[in-house]
Amino acid sequence: MAKGVEKYLKKNKWYHATTLSGWKEICDKKLQVNHNKNHELDFGYGFYLTPKLDQANKFIQTIISLPDDNLLLELDSLYQTESNQDDKVGVIVEFDFIPYDWYTDKSYNHKILSTYDDEFAEFVFYNRTENIDGSNQHKFDFIFGVMSDSIPTIEIQKYRDGQIGKDEVIESLKKSTSSKQLSIHNQVLCDIIYPCRAFIIDTGEELDINDYNDNNDAARHDFAHKTVI
Repeated sequence: MAKGVEKYLKKNKWYHATTLSGWKEICDKKLQVNHNKNHELDFGYGFYLTPKLDQANKFIQTIISLPDDNLLLELDSLYQTESNQDDKVGVIVEFDFIPYDWYTDKSYNHKILSTYDDEFAEFVFYNRTENIDGSNQHKFDFIFGVMSDSIPTIEIQKYRDGQIGKDEVIESLKKSTSSKQLSIHNQVLCDIIYPCRAFIIDTGEELDINDYNDNNDAARHDFAHKTVI
């Protein structure tokens, strides 16, 4: 494994960007690995995080600034169920865990996509065009990789409308940034991570983390022991 990838996987702070309505949905239903099964995402349906707070901030600010049609399309993948004012309020949810432990655990199957190459772009293209309703989901428990500078939803729609070809989409997806993403595709892993902080981006208002779940004490205790390197 590349040294840079190991550095990221050993980080213990991870961030999930959503909206206020998304946060309320997370609190209500907890982390469900198949919550966005009917939607198209880079690495297939699952729960997505980033090791960079500024990246999470930029991502959700970009999403909520999209025109309404594209906004609703993207928010469907962020737990949004119906349009309301809370969909325009960006929220960051912080998690405390170390995915490197999963990487070294042979019982979990993983994939690393750390460069903006054809493998990365083809994998994203496949998940956004062929993995319909999760029908062709891969077998990986988690994936760590880069994130394109493009907005894949818009590029894929152009492809479907015949405005651009596959090769153009692939090249667009290879536009590099410093952005990284971790996607979780195993419910067991979703059950052993928990939010330690949540706040509204614009105001800095702290949200009550106890709204999430007070009934995972046993899972948290076990996970605390697993994450000691």
